Amino acid sequence: MSYLTIIAAVWGICAICAVLFIRGAAQRNQEPLRVQSDREPVARASKDFSRPA
Repeated sequence: MSYLTIIAAVWGICAICAVLFIRGAAQRNQEPLRVQSDREPVARASKDFSRPA
């Protein structure tokens, strides 16, 4: 193998690893958004009880 072939192979492997890493790290939301119907009550915001006043 020539020197340039080895360099190209190393760069190719690095590029493939980078693409796979970025695709794996991308946030994907497979769950469809749920539409709230008129029958469901609207949840009120909960109070923050973590700190005393």
